[in-house]
Amino acid sequence: MIKRYYNICKKTRCILYFFLLCLIVLGVLNLILPIYASKIIDYLTIKNLNMFVKTIIILTILFLVTNLFSYFAKKLYSVFFRETFIDVHKMIINKLYDYNDELINIPKGKIISTTNIDAINIAEMPDYMFNVLFNFLLIICMLIFFMKISLIFGIILLLVIIIYMFLASRLIKKEAHYMGGQRGYQDKLTNLLGQTLNGIREIKTFNMKSGLNRKYDTLRRGWARKYMLKRKYVIAHQVHLKYITYVSKIILYVVSAYLLFNNKITIGVIILLINYFNNIFSYASELVSDASTVRNYNISLDRVCNLLENGNEKNVYGSVNNNYIDGKVLFKNVSFSYKDIPTIKNISFESNPNKITVIAGKTGSGKTTIFNILLRLYKPNKGYVTIDDIKIDEYTKDVYYNNVSVVNQESFLFNMSIKDNLSMISKDINKQIEVCKRVGIHDLIVKLPKGYDTILSENAGNLSGGQKRLLSLAKTLLTGSEILLFDEVTSSLDPGTTKEIIKVLKDLKKDHTIIIITHKEEMMKIADELIILNKGRIVQKGNYKSLINNAHLKNLIGKEGK
Repeated sequence: MIKRYYNICKKTRCILYFFLLCLIVLGVLNLILPIYASKIIDYLTIKNLNMFVKTIIILTILFLVTNLFSYFAKKLYSVFFRETFIDVHKMIINKLYDYNDELINIPKGKIISTTNIDAINIAEMPDYMFNVLFNFLLIICMLIFFMKISLIFGIILLLVIIIYMFLASRLIKKEAHYMGGQRGYQDKLTNLLGQTLNGIREIKTFNMKSGLNRKYDTLRRGWARKYMLKRKYVIAHQVHLKYITYVSKIILYVVSAYLLFNNKITIGVIILLINYFNNIFSYASELVSDASTVRNYNISLDRVCNLLENGNEKNVYGSVNNNYIDGKVLFKNVSFSYKDIPTIKNISFESNPNKITVIAGKTGSGKTTIFNILLRLYKPNKGYVTIDDIKIDEYTKDVYYNNVSVVNQESFLFNMSIKDNLSMISKDINKQIEVCKRVGIHDLIVKLPKGYDTILSENAGNLSGGQKRLLSLAKTLLTGSEILLFDEVTSSLDPGTTKEIIKVLKDLKKDHTIIIITHKEEMMKIADELIILNKGRIVQKGNYKSLINNAHLKNLIGKEGK
């Protein structure tokens, strides 16, 4: 655990070492302070004013030093916590970008919980880990002192502490078990809430409220059941276990009285014993509780490490750093199977700069697989794909994605201003305006109350489908990509907006390689080359006029193309 922890927090190790040093000094001071406090009582008892004053001065200095190191420790921990949370959160987010299909199988609630709550837990771990270590050492030192005063009582106290910690550990373990159950239900509630927000329109349309509420009630009751079981052991730990402390303290008073009446200890030593006694049980309770917290936080460490270690990109990027790409795309005898089911078989075609290549076919014919291979989400089982006669896996990651971009059927825009959405690609305002003019969205934007500073609602609900598509296209142009992929770009758009998109595509053809997958005949008509797919194979190539009169091929496109 410790090795993994230091690996994940390697950027903040130095801060952690200074924090540890401060804790060591504070631990020593916590042992020394009660000794000088007890000496003051002894000097008062024998009326030694000179030693009383000296001890007061030393104690004052020790208090100041303790407070100073306490300040340094808290300050260092604050900096460590801040930087570690930022680093871990950044690592998780960057790792999510590398996930391919694996991400689909991870519940969103768990990802959100890991990214936020687990990252915080990891940042808090050292505080609890070091507390466990120092509390253990302090307990040992104090027990040694008790044994020096009274060996029998020291041994009894040692046994009592062991029993106390054993029982406390069992109770806290039960608490942690049911707390884990609560976390599981919280993840499920978070995941269901995310789905509810995404599907709120369907929920209203199909009157799914009652059924959904039953699901929420089941999860809430499950959470509440785990909570009450956890509280049962919390109460036993915080209330019932204190009887051991009370009985032990009474024994301490009796032993102290016996030693005092037999002149074996002083009043000051009795006060020191009582002080140490209270501290021992306080430290023992903290030790068990902190050890449990470390165990729980180790679950967070596991979750984060699993997220970071898994989902590595299956494709390895090459070293070709040539950013001057013309955009000639070639598929050569490419085959791919998904989970042992063939999706495309021996596909070969070429798409050239200043040309529009349209790939058509019914759902399931393999169109999307071609795009996924071209976007390097999938790697062909056979054959290869080149851009400018260089295999795509030989390009560096940055060069590749700077030159290949996609406009998807569902346009995704963040809940922020139009300018901020565009600035994620390029902060050059003039360039933003230029591409918006080119795709025909600029005039609409400037008519909005706040222009480019207009905040888009979630899922850009304050824009029409066509406007969202054009804005997404503007984002794509900002990348400077030579090769533009369009996935059903006119799907669900009205005829007027479709015409506008087609006009933009014809313009983009002048300085780009354009590949489109579609069901719509309007898009097939603008193709320089139309490729018809059926069951993962290319059945015909040509232009729209030469192919569409073929009844068999028209049937392969299907009614969706109308």
